[in-house]
Amino acid sequence: MEQGVATAVLCIVGGGVAAQVLAARLRIPAIVLLLGFGFLVGPILGFLHPTQSFGPNLRALIGLAVAIVVFEGGLALDLRELRAAGGGVLRLTAIALPINFVLGTLAARLIGGMLWGPSAVFGAMLVVTGPTVILPLLRHAKLERRSASFLKWEAIVNDPIGAILTAIVIEILIGLPHRSGEEAMTDIALRLAEGAGAATVLGVGSAFLVAWAFRRDLVSETLKTPSLLALALVAYAVPNLLMHEAGLIGATAFGVALANLHVPGIAELRRFKEALVVLLVSCLFVVLTADLDLAVLGKLSLPILALTAATLFLVRPAAIWLATWRSDLTRGERLVVGWIAPPG
Repeated sequence: MEQGVATAVLCIVGGGVAAQVLAARLRIPAIVLLLGFGFLVGPILGFLHPTQSFGPNLRALIGLAVAIVVFEGGLALDLRELRAAGGGVLRLTAIALPINFVLGTLAARLIGGMLWGPSAVFGAMLVVTGPTVILPLLRHAKLERRSASFLKWEAIVNDPIGAILTAIVIEILIGLPHRSGEEAMTDIALRLAEGAGAATVLGVGSAFLVAWAFRRDLVSETLKTPSLLALALVAYAVPNLLMHEAGLIGATAFGVALANLHVPGIAELRRFKEALVVLLVSCLFVVLTADLDLAVLGKLSLPILALTAATLFLVRPAAIWLATWRSDLTRGERLVVGWIAPPG
């Protein structure tokens, strides 16, 4: 068992870093080689089986890795940048998200042939672009600054919202057959308020604690980064006890608050955190792709392929186009934002 885990870790870390280095040399997005490597060592060659190697702990490990990625992304969200591009960001988070949900649900029902329940889950998952995908793409793509800002804010802000929306939809589908609709909705609303409230308070409170300690030199230079990572994981893990996926709000709030408190020394620590995030993202893509099942992939039907095409070429672009109608975004910015972000 131990040897199997060690081999899995070697494949994931070594292969992920090698893919990043090769992608940098070839000047192509690293995600392409990461997905290809994971698919090769997993479904094709059978060298790596993450679910078998790590067992039930795999999901928790992925969650912790995503929490650190989201926290590091939050550190890049300066509110001064939001004021410069606030209208577009607001439209992408408050307006495009529900439109994406509705259009994704309709596409799953009408094109994919799913029942309404699974269609709603699919639509909820579709609203997430995710910092694990967007931030590496932005580092490679070198987009115009405002378009990159739109995509960055949308990915980081919508990530926890989309995860919680998916959890809410699933809980409604599970709970409605056993309880009245009003009772189920009240229970979910209360837990949402508890989870989101606790996550926000814990995330922002942790940021103020760090600011207070760092400004008084109460934490040595060698312990600053471990302290930040530990608090980010606490801000993620504790709210999850109240509501599933609420911890993503805590990790995001911690990063955003810390970035805008302008704590001395944070900028110097960012290089290490960015390197850590690159490593974690590499591992995540290898793990997720290696865990695919060829038997399941072989059952992909024409409606599912048509749904995938509709998601890429219709749902996301239409949602962005509608949400940014009569906004100050240029036609080019609307096209770029609608095309780049990989939904779900």
